[in-house]
Amino acid sequence: MDDEAARLLDAIERLESRLNSYWNFYTLVVLATVGWLMSAANPFSANQSVAVTVALGLFFLANLSVIRGATRRILALEDELRLLSAGLAFRSPRLRQNFGAESIPGRMPLSYALHLAVDAAVIYAVWSKLA
Repeated sequence: MDDEAARLLDAIERLESRLNSYWNFYTLVVLATVGWLMSAANPFSANQSVAVTVALGLFFLANLSVIRGATRRILALEDELRLLSAGLAFRSPRLRQNFGAESIPGRMPLSYALHLAVDAAVIYAVWSKLA
């Protein structure tokens, strides 16, 4: 394999690891929030619901922004790898096909949809605790 292709693959893997960390942190916060909401014996006041919604909304926006940035960079590196690999000789048709396609088709829209759907469900759960 070409050195440049190897460096691109390494960069992609490092970014994938960072992206997974962002998603893991998001999942942890969502699960902790839902657990807290389910175990809270007392309903929230309107002011408490607003405060929790604002705090969660800011977290969701910050998290989605780092997910977006890392995902866009991964997609750009995959494009570069796709262009580079067109000139490389692979013995394996599967490897050639793999390097010629996105690792996760529709990744950015799917990330947005998943994040926003879960965000909405958590915000709904906050407001369902309203007194």
